[in-house]
Amino acid sequence: MSASSPQPLDQAPVRELTGWGLRNRVRAPVLAPRSVDALAEALASAARDGRVVCLRAGGNSYGDAALLEGALTLDSSALDGILAWDAATGVVTVEPGVTLAQLWRRILPDGWRPAVTPGRGGVTVAGAAAANVHGKNNWRVGCFGDHIVSFEQALPSGERLTCSRETNPDLFAATIGGMGLLGAITQVTMRTMRVASGLVAERQTAHGSLAGLLAAFESAKESVSDLVGWVDTSARGAALGRGLLGESRDLALGEDPLAAETLRTAWERWPSGLARALRALPAGLIPTLARPLTLPLGVWVANRGQWARGSRASAGHWRRMSYPAANFPLDVIPNWRDTYRPGGLLQHQAFIPQAAALEAFGALLRRAHAAGYAPSLGVLKAQRAADDFTLSYLVDGYSLALDFPVRRQSEPGLLRLLRDLNDLTLDYGGQLYFAKDSTLTPAQVERMLPAACAARFATLKAQVDPRETLQSGLYRRALRPALRLNTPA
Repeated sequence: MSASSPQPLDQAPVRELTGWGLRNRVRAPVLAPRSVDALAEALASAARDGRVVCLRAGGNSYGDAALLEGALTLDSSALDGILAWDAATGVVTVEPGVTLAQLWRRILPDGWRPAVTPGRGGVTVAGAAAANVHGKNNWRVGCFGDHIVSFEQALPSGERLTCSRETNPDLFAATIGGMGLLGAITQVTMRTMRVASGLVAERQTAHGSLAGLLAAFESAKESVSDLVGWVDTSARGAALGRGLLGESRDLALGEDPLAAETLRTAWERWPSGLARALRALPAGLIPTLARPLTLPLGVWVANRGQWARGSRASAGHWRRMSYPAANFPLDVIPNWRDTYRPGGLLQHQAFIPQAAALEAFGALLRRAHAAGYAPSLGVLKAQRAADDFTLSYLVDGYSLALDFPVRRQSEPGLLRLLRDLNDLTLDYGGQLYFAKDSTLTPAQVERMLPAACAARFATLKAQVDPRETLQSGLYRRALRPALRLNTPA
């Protein structure tokens, strides 16, 4: 069979698939086309046969956004060609399965980087577009979709469309952030960002309260390139929400005398030191040793240790590190998410307008404490709104992501807490992030989405996918009923 010949749908092997958080699991037939033509034909063939299709690439959504029990799953991760690269303008065209790490490796030696990078290099371009991901520089450069020039998309009808802000603009705006529910992205053209070195300057400072941490964010915004805050999820009382602010700054032209070398070797230098030593250990050893740190006492110990380390006077000094080390913290320690086995983890990420952020984040932390659940990790980021996209979750303000280890015996209570946190977020005028979600209800989606945006997405879904070929667990659980799309599967 040639690379472009579609594999018969009924020959797709059944596999167990998980969300990145490992809690959500399904069994489904998986087809991994070897060309974009084969991907488009598989989608059209499934639609003709009346089959339900779930799109998947890197599998980096935490919950069920790329999972559906029993549905034909089209995996685009093998479609990883970089089709065109212009080192003069920074415009690149790629296939859907190209990962952000692959893109970094290709363009950094020429003095460019992807403008928006989440915490993992394994996120694919199509996945980043479908979720409209954000990075540590969102308040400054916006979201992933802000840098997309155009994309090509295969519809369930078999039609292939080019979408941009000028051509099929409604579909462009709804597909970016549309979680793979309108069509399969087959090609993306986007702008990247110029850099002058393969290194960044980075430092970390400690702030003894949530108010102090947010104030430090505001003070740093004008002088740095990226910002991220670690939150001590165990702290209470006056210290509630205390944390460490990580600042990084792109080096200016001429600031790195070895710029040509560091641009070329940044990936060869990563990981280094302790991270390289950890990677040399047996793959299952680190998660096994670290598993106690996901228990309530372990979370408290880890938080105290991180706070003590980050509060040292020497921690506030600027140092230089490679771009990969600065941008892919979740990739430094191999298999670290296995620490959360067997139950996995659930993440709650609340996006809150700036004026309400201090009160809202304090309320979220106190609610978790009162329910008896200790988030194992808290991450704070500065955000800005993305008005160009139909299903936007971004706000002018901040986001707080909280990781919760799942214990099967206490999982029902944790799910109730997360739904409670969803409502609390919405009470403060906030938004939730589909790529991280496992608990949103239809009623909460209706509260979250502006009525006009929900209606516009529902209309497009009915136009380009009238038989609802493209679905997911997220769609079945929350989006379909909220959008009043009730066609039987």
